[in-house]
Amino acid sequence: MPQLIPQERGRRSSRVLVSLALAVSGQKSDGSHVSGAAETILVNRHGAKIRSAVPLEPKMEVRVAMLAPYKWRVGQVVWADSGEREYGIELYRPENFWGIYFPPEDWELGVPAVTVASAVTVSGANHGRVATQSEAAEASQDTQALQIPEGGTIAILRGLASNGLPFQERDLILPVGERDATMLIGPMVGLGSKLQVIFSKNCVEDAVVTATSHSREYDRWRIWLNFSRVLLVAKS
Repeated sequence: MPQLIPQERGRRSSRVLVSLALAVSGQKSDGSHVSGAAETILVNRHGAKIRSAVPLEPKMEVRVAMLAPYKWRVGQVVWADSGEREYGIELYRPENFWGIYFPPEDWELGVPAVTVASAVTVSGANHGRVATQSEAAEASQDTQALQIPEGGTIAILRGLASNGLPFQERDLILPVGERDATMLIGPMVGLGSKLQVIFSKNCVEDAVVTATSHSREYDRWRIWLNFSRVLLVAKS
């Protein structure tokens, strides 16, 4: 059972699932000193949920160090699940210590919606006849299409950069083909990299990097992504 500090503070900023290598150290209530490796599970501006190789305890002050690039902050353990070796850490000073993009809770508001539509219906293949069982199965698995607004939409891109560090970026994504789209991002990514494209809280798609620009646009790299779904451009 996780141990909670009474009146534990609620979450006050967006959480991001990301794994970052850490080193943690501190002094327990019995006076013993512990230090060892850890990794993040969830992070936000106020702290993180981590998994630690060394045991921690609630109310313990800890020093949390990022390894690449090296930097550290001090915080407090606010809850502990010693069985799973998972702990909640609250930083003494809220900030973007983790160096990643945090979307606001309402990041979708005002953004044209991306919907999932049946390509069988869109193409008119169901007019005047009933699809066979095999056709229906194929349609449900392979022909569900993403309906993207004509002018593109704002999406969050998540994955690993060429240097091996996780990143999360938010920008406009534009469809450029039946299964392809383009986007500007800050970090360099390798060809063939598998990334997650988050269109909304209920629409997350996998994509593969098929091309990158040779020069930067507005201090960002342009990449091209290939999706397994068909991209249907919806008229505004």
